[in-house]
Amino acid sequence: MPKSKTQNLEAGTMSGKTVRIRIAGDADLTRAVLEAGRMTKDVGCDSPAEAKVQTAVSELVRNVLKYAGTGEVLLAPIQKHDRAGIRIIVQDRGPGIADVERATADHFSSGGTLGLGLPGVKRLADDFEISSAPGRGTRVTLTKWRTAPTRTPRSSGAHAARCSVTHGNAPTGHFPGTEAGAGRVLDWAHAGRPCVSELVSGDVAVVDAKPDVVLVALVDVLGHGPDAHDVATRAETFLRQSWTRDVVEMLRRLHKELTGTRGAAAGIAVLDIARGEVRYAGVGNTVARKFGPTDKQLRSVDGTLGHVLRSPVEQVIRLTPEDVLVLYTDGVRTSFGVHDYPQIQYESARAIANNIVQRFGKLSDDATCVALRYHR
Repeated sequence: MPKSKTQNLEAGTMSGKTVRIRIAGDADLTRAVLEAGRMTKDVGCDSPAEAKVQTAVSELVRNVLKYAGTGEVLLAPIQKHDRAGIRIIVQDRGPGIADVERATADHFSSGGTLGLGLPGVKRLADDFEISSAPGRGTRVTLTKWRTAPTRTPRSSGAHAARCSVTHGNAPTGHFPGTEAGAGRVLDWAHAGRPCVSELVSGDVAVVDAKPDVVLVALVDVLGHGPDAHDVATRAETFLRQSWTRDVVEMLRRLHKELTGTRGAAAGIAVLDIARGEVRYAGVGNTVARKFGPTDKQLRSVDGTLGHVLRSPVEQVIRLTPEDVLVLYTDGVRTSFGVHDYPQIQYESARAIANNIVQRFGKLSDDATCVALRYHR
């Protein structure tokens, strides 16, 4: 196949197992994006790099499905001197590209869609190569090198609650109980990722502590991308600075704070650690569920914060050491249960938050989950 005059790949040694995924449908697209994200994270890339890799893989696989019907993706960690990275090959035996140079030029779109196209994929990669010819298929190879340390320092307590979390890199925290809750700590974590076409999310999770009480809030701003992310950041700042035990009043104040913005859905829970009592109120399509010996879904009223706020309803439940409380945005499908994910009954909050986003998250939407549980 003739090659484009794009930058040649630097030589790199495969440093781990290659993953090969046959592409024939949307399920294969989902697996390819998730595997690419996992491997990018495993080689030590930061969250922005992981998002770029997932976006590039999504775009290339969608092209395979649209133009060729079937193909394959190969993912491999690579090492060159002191640099680590991931190499991705997406290939098919479809109709091919007649003019590779034009197809990789900025502002070109062969299908008239709003997708990134090959020029967008090229910008997301550190190294990019394409070979194609009419009737002989297309092969795209791209490389993303690690630019961040393999591991970031871990924090705990209140500082960990203030971390900004994306792409399943969920921090965990432990808030000690009072004397009435002696022998227990609250294990919490949140995980999230933007939809595949964006680098930042319009979802935000807030976990914060005061003596004997913990705030758990989830805000899902309407839309996606940087504008939604800015509103989510505004909501996060407001909640951290002004939260109280009154969940209904917090929703009313947040509604006022977001007036004039694109609006948001939100779920707010406040946990009394000693008593194991959770007070919850929600507006819009965020979801709050308790899994344990008895399962329960808490109700959010219709409305959009910043636009229309009906009367929020406070609901009260109690948690035991066997329970896990999860809040998630509508980027996570609501139909899953314990039969789909039996490990939810015993896994850590960190694992639960990550797994819910990875297993049940929709690639077409921002997806975020917060998980909390007691430990004896």
